[in-house]
Amino acid sequence: KPGTSPKTCPECQGRGEVRQTRQTLLGSMVQVTTCPVCQGRGKIIESYCPTCSGRGKVRKTRRKKVSIPAGVDDGTRIRLAGEGQPGENNGPPGDLYLLVRVRPHKYFRRRDNDILLDLKVNVAQATLGAEVLVPTVDGEVKLKIPSGTQPGKIIRMRGKGVPHLRSKSRGDQLVIVNITIPKKLDVEERELFEKLADKMDGKVLPQERGFLDRLKNVLGG
Repeated sequence: KPGTSPKTCPECQGRGEVRQTRQTLLGSMVQVTTCPVCQGRGKIIESYCPTCSGRGKVRKTRRKKVSIPAGVDDGTRIRLAGEGQPGENNGPPGDLYLLVRVRPHKYFRRRDNDILLDLKVNVAQATLGAEVLVPTVDGEVKLKIPSGTQPGKIIRMRGKGVPHLRSKSRGDQLVIVNITIPKKLDVEERELFEKLADKMDGKVLPQERGFLDRLKNVLGG
């Protein structure tokens, strides 16, 4: 059985409030209160709809395709106008806000609009220089490793970072070079390193003394 349409409240005549006049020692006093029949709505429904129970709206779940702009970061809010809760008394609906959560990547880290990537190279590549393939968000790109590269050196790949939300420019990709030292050597590799050590007179650079050691020498400690 369908519900009936709303009609004007007979108690308040559609005003949503009622007036009560009381006689006091000081004279007549008019008190205005919310209509107890229609609860201030000005209309009543004699027979409620069995589907919505007179609320005029039902709860449903639906999927909506949303465009995520390039460059959004973790915690960014995206506003979908008119996709929120329906308004009261046939009022306009509110807005829906999406809170973006970005999953960590296997290789990339983000710092503002720059992307950080740790790259491992071997001793020969760092010493002699090399050209290697590195991943970017746009795919693999050739990167030149300069000869004599030291551990921790940062190579900047301009324009390979995250797009700015409100412009066409992009951040950079910063490649942090880490040099891997072999833990095990075969016979040929050991011979090569031994020859290199002989070539360099087998010398090992002494570790630079720290500030406290230098201070002790100055004080005669």
